[in-house]
Amino acid sequence: MAAAAVYSWGYIAPGASVSVYVHGFPHNWATVFSAVVYPLQGDAYYPLGYVSLTQTEVFMASDGTTARKAWVQNLAPFNPCAVDLSFLFDSF
Repeated sequence: MAAAAVYSWGYIAPGASVSVYVHGFPHNWATVFSAVVYPLQGDAYYPLGYVSLTQTEVFMASDGTTARKAWVQNLAPFNPCAVDLSFLFDSF
């Protein structure tokens, strides 16, 4: 099992959500995403960094690779945040 950084958002507004479509994975890779949240300066002290990460869609491309779509939603009602998205993968 190995890990790699895949995407980074420098700013997600309070209550906003963002998504990314990541493609080019070999067809025999099982992957799972992980988010690292960094609180940014905001109007409230709690919660500083609070996100939800969802990975639900998997696509098979015509070249035999797979793609995955991931959503990150900032659940902090008053504070923006930054998020790094990484993935763990294993081949089977």
